[in-house]
Amino acid sequence: MIEYIIIAIIQGLVEWLPISSSGQVLIVSVNIFGIPPEQAFSLSIWVHLGTTLAVIVKMRKDFIHIIKSIIPGKFEAEDNHVKKRNWLIYATVGTAITAIPLYLLFKFIISEDFDATQGDIMTLMISGFLIITGIVLLIFKKKFGNKTIDLISKRELIRDSSISGLIQGVAILPGISRSGFTISTLIFEKYTQEQSLKLSFLMSVPVALASIGMDIIFGEGSVFGTIDIFTILILTAVSFIVGYFSMGVLLKIAQKINFSYFCILYGVLSFVIIVPFMFFG
Repeated sequence: MIEYIIIAIIQGLVEWLPISSSGQVLIVSVNIFGIPPEQAFSLSIWVHLGTTLAVIVKMRKDFIHIIKSIIPGKFEAEDNHVKKRNWLIYATVGTAITAIPLYLLFKFIISEDFDATQGDIMTLMISGFLIITGIVLLIFKKKFGNKTIDLISKRELIRDSSISGLIQGVAILPGISRSGFTISTLIFEKYTQEQSLKLSFLMSVPVALASIGMDIIFGEGSVFGTIDIFTILILTAVSFIVGYFSMGVLLKIAQKINFSYFCILYGVLSFVIIVPFMFFG
């Protein structure tokens, strides 16, 4: 139980930073706690439930208005809340297009080619994805514009949200930072930094819930093999509490520290440390 609580705390702390919380959870789960890679991958999905609830509670006004916008005649077509609703719909569809095949492929690779003794290979995969995340953040960090969801046309909304969703789906791979990739995409699409952060948070909710649903359907209950419902509830509660209270603080830190360099350095160090052990024991 202590190990799972530590994992939940890590999730709650790093979810808001562009350094891939799922990657960190996998590294700790496989290499420190000895959790089998397939179960660790499933765990990295389920531990997002708490931080997803934290986003919903923190941004409850936005989600309440989005739900109300479903009611016919409640808002005008050009209203901000209707645009947010449509953005989430198109982004979620785009995410499904890329995320579902990548999820199934990764689950297949793990189940066929990995076991609990191959954590080093898993870590190198994650490290490579972290380096990619760092490079993307480094390229797009200072290229944001002045677009907001209030000012864009319907055509721009469909295009931008769909592209953002397609990119977000790639983050189903551990090590690829969902927030890092979606924020970078929105910045590349010329949205303001504040709007990019907010839209990224909104987009995270349906995809996190859908990922859990996919793991139930396609994961064959891998996370339930050794973890009972009570433990999952504890994981959710801990990641929710830590995530809720750390969200504001860590966002302020993220604005002051260039996490792109952190991602690259972290990935390179992993290769430097692990590769010699793999070849020379």
